[in-house]
Amino acid sequence: MSAEFHDDNRSEEEKESYSFLKETIKKPPLNKKAVLLKMLKIAGLGVIFGLGACAGFSAAKPWVDSHFNNNPTSVTIPQDDKDEEEENPEETPQETQALTLDDYEEMYRQIDDVAKMAEKSLVRLSGSAGEEKTEDGQTIQGGQIEISGVIVADNGVEYLILAQNSAFQADQPVKAAFYDGNQVDVSVKKRDTALGIAVYAAPKSSLPDNTKEQIVKATLGNSNAASRGDPVIAAGMPFGADGRVGLGIISETSNTKLCIDGEYPILNTDMPGTASGSGVLLNLKGEVLGVICREEEDGGVLSALAISELKEEIELMSNGIGISYTGIEGTEVSDAVADSQEMPKGIYVSSTVPDSPAMKAGIQSGDILTEVEDTKVYTMSAYRQELMDYRPGSHITIKGMRRSNDGYVDIQFEVALGSAE
Repeated sequence: MSAEFHDDNRSEEEKESYSFLKETIKKPPLNKKAVLLKMLKIAGLGVIFGLGACAGFSAAKPWVDSHFNNNPTSVTIPQDDKDEEEENPEETPQETQALTLDDYEEMYRQIDDVAKMAEKSLVRLSGSAGEEKTEDGQTIQGGQIEISGVIVADNGVEYLILAQNSAFQADQPVKAAFYDGNQVDVSVKKRDTALGIAVYAAPKSSLPDNTKEQIVKATLGNSNAASRGDPVIAAGMPFGADGRVGLGIISETSNTKLCIDGEYPILNTDMPGTASGSGVLLNLKGEVLGVICREEEDGGVLSALAISELKEEIELMSNGIGISYTGIEGTEVSDAVADSQEMPKGIYVSSTVPDSPAMKAGIQSGDILTEVEDTKVYTMSAYRQELMDYRPGSHITIKGMRRSNDGYVDIQFEVALGSAE
């Protein structure tokens, strides 16, 4: 036991004898100049990398936009209540004051301001016209034509332009000139040849930023609230020439335009109309009330398709959806006619378009249509409204009456809806 104790003491002595060999390693003193140079080097490399990344992004952005930013958002056009009218608070008698020249100058200045703001929503479409027939039956090649359209929507990828469905030559480009004069090629998004309107698409990626900053999407007003005597502004190319503005009043709101598969209300004005007129009708707030059209029976006055009745079609066409089409021309059998002629009440078919879905289904001139998918229809307006609930390619049942030797008999047709392209 004593030996073991001796060994332990010697071990402790050895540890103490070598304790002088322990070292403490210290870092060299900080060289501030070297650290500063290193930081500057890192910062410089960061700047160079950032500049390179910016340059690469700028160069690649057009390619990225064209290849990846091609998913347009869905366009929604708020609908108007057909029976909606502007609120007219009870008027209290007021003393009439004579207008001065200064009053007139201020009024026309404000109207001019409305027209100038509307110009940022207007687009001039130009292209080659298709073939035309002369009065003696000869076919000639049409020249360059221009029409005025209005920007009604922006789906994030394209500006969508509502305009007349003018007879641009199918294999030739159509250009759109914007407010600042910049032009791009446009394509037809969808058209309704039965009514004569179309939505054209202008790619946003083809326009410079300064042009896009100036574009203003038009506000579509409520034409149901328009009344006779309301002041209106005609903008675009209402008289067949660009850059002209007309001022007048609404002279009539009860007239309609009969067309294939439908009937649409129109707004007549006291302004003179021309066959080549195009553009829009505005109220004094700058809201679009109608799309200018040409109606031969209107006695040469400027007329417009009421915008409220077009909003559903504009929304469909802006989203690339076709307008359902059967191909009938007809008129309402009124109560008076039904009683005097002993005819059923409904839609009298005056004609069917050759090779149309209606003709293929067996609908004939003289038939009286009474139901679309079990919904009663008595007017062309109601008939069109029912068709709007279905998409091209759908199959619907149309019922009616046909005269026979024993009077009118029930008839039924299965119609495969086409598209009014």
